Amino acid sequence: PSSAASDVYKRQIHGKGGQRMPKENPVIAFLNKMADLILLNLIFLLCCIPVVTIGPAITALYAVSLRSVRYGDGYVIQTFFRSFKQNFKQSFVAGMIGLLFVCLLFIDLFFWRNVGPAFMSVFMTVVSVCVGYLVFIVFLWLFPVIAKLENPLRVQIKNAAAMAVAHFFPYTLFVSVIVLAAGYMAYTSIITDVLLLLMGFALLAYVCSFFFYKVFAKYIDEEPVGEDDPLYGSRE
Repeated sequence: PSSAASDVYKRQIHGKGGQRMPKENPVIAFLNKMADLILLNLIFLLCCIPVVTIGPAITALYAVSLRSVRYGDGYVIQTFFRSFKQNFKQSFVAGMIGLLFVCLLFIDLFFWRNVGPAFMSVFMTVVSVCVGYLVFIVFLWLFPVIAKLENPLRVQIKNAAAMAVAHFFPYTLFVSVIVLAAGYMAYTSIITDVLLLLMGFALLAYVCSFFFYKVFAKYIDEEPVGEDDPLYGSRE
């Protein structure tokens, strides 16, 4: 949506000189990426321990992931804690709103599954799930938007909702399926739980960041990073 583009401006979180690192041996690059993901995942989990800091931690997680997608790997700790500090207030409020909504949704589902006629129970459960999914996709976008853009929270929510709806096919749909599938696998598989604790949250954010940045590239003007820039190289 064009309104989202006019309402926001870029917060740049670059590496040194804002340039990609020279290409390196694929094996070394893979090992470096794995090390960065494990480190990022550990920092993220530690910052989530107080629970109330989940919002700032998710925003910082995406700040690192978006930077990695755009400029390459490195500067994990610096980028994470810079974003954590800069976006703490806004992300904290967003996180509390998200946690409150999750609590209300579970209470609502529990109520309708145990009270009232069967038809009404099924109908209201379906309504609650649909509303829950709509809010879920807005929050999927909200933390990356806070990480990348600088605005009052109400504008951030407006932009996140606009991007989630305007780019539902394919970006929002793909991201929501990826996150929900990961959640289901974590619920049913101990192996998945171990992988999430090792590097899963960081890997999930990194994969989703490719989809988010494809949309951000439509609204944010940034200088191409080399001739092979995957996001801006072909823009006129």
